[in-house]
Amino acid sequence: MPARLANAAPPPHSGPARHGARARQQRGVRTEQAILDATVRLLASRGVQGTSLDLVAEEVGVAKSSILWHFGAKEELLLRVAERVFEELAQGPARMVLALPTIEERTEATWRVFMDTVRVRPEMRRLLLYLIFESAEGHPELRARLQRLYRRVRELFAAGLRSEIPDERQRYRLATVSIAAFDGLFLQWLLDPEEIDLEALHREMRTLAEGARRRRKARAHD
Repeated sequence: MPARLANAAPPPHSGPARHGARARQQRGVRTEQAILDATVRLLASRGVQGTSLDLVAEEVGVAKSSILWHFGAKEELLLRVAERVFEELAQGPARMVLALPTIEERTEATWRVFMDTVRVRPEMRRLLLYLIFESAEGHPELRARLQRLYRRVRELFAAGLRSEIPDERQRYRLATVSIAAFDGLFLQWLLDPEEIDLEALHREMRTLAEGARRRRKARAHD
């Protein structure tokens, strides 16, 4: 090997420097995850208004400036929580629902996911409502990301209708109406949970759907 090559300095991004940068990056990722986890816990116990950056910093054991460095503002932190919850939903319950063979089974499973969210994790839907209203107050980037999030939710709903409704635009419209119905039910339940019996509404809507299916079959045989 020529002497000049044997004695050449290592590339600037190799060796200890590269390992140090990778370690810092991994620590940063772990800190972000710890901040997100702590925010979810505080949202569950204190709600959106009661979850401050100071409390999150105390829960994680970092300075508030660290949270601001990673997320910039409370709204960004909350949006990242919402996006992470959606990814968990898309990779877990939504995938399970879409794998079911019939529209009836998918509808029942969708209701179960909705009911579980309302009962076990209502703070997640409160969070979305909070962010939506915040986005109306002059936060265009927040609004754009929420719009993308809702588009993905509509796409998931529309995918569940593919076997029943061949027209793509009709599937998307029905998905929009379905999500609006779930959002409206949650809002009414949030305001008056003693008056809004979600189980009873589920039974009534199931009865209406079954009646509609019977009428469609009867017309098909005429």
